[in-house]
Amino acid sequence: MTDKELITRIVLHNDTEAFSVVMQRYSGLVFSTALSITKDYDLAQEVMQLSLIKAYQNLHHWRSGTALAPYLRMITHNQALDTLKSRQKERHSDINTVSVPDEETSEHYKLLEAMDRAIASLPEDERLIIELHYYQKLKVKDIAEQTGQSQSNILVRLHRIRAKLKTMIEYEED
Repeated sequence: MTDKELITRIVLHNDTEAFSVVMQRYSGLVFSTALSITKDYDLAQEVMQLSLIKAYQNLHHWRSGTALAPYLRMITHNQALDTLKSRQKERHSDINTVSVPDEETSEHYKLLEAMDRAIASLPEDERLIIELHYYQKLKVKDIAEQTGQSQSNILVRLHRIRAKLKTMIEYEED
């Protein structure tokens, strides 16, 4: 069933089964968009849920001649930014509860932050493959299907991207 047919069923008949098909089809895209902005797995999960709810409530605004993926990306992008802003406000109000991490924890977080920066600086197609494989725990077969590439191509690209990330992090440490 096409996106247009699904959306028509959702908007005209309030068909929740049609929306579950949309969720299955696009949840990976929505999650990776949220993760690329929030850089936090749990927060990205929250943003994904909020974005899908917002998309469901506003499907009547979708222009049927356009692809659904960019529409969902836009909703997710805006929701992620709104969520980050509200979290930022919460952090500033709770400044008295800040604790100082020990040296080992601090080194761990520095490495994680370096990894986040390196992943964020990747081109979108490479970042998507990393996010699908490591954050969403998709198998190479599923990534190949979702991206339209062969499984062997995904394996080669994962190997090259990992090497690239390693080089980027080592360069940043120096």
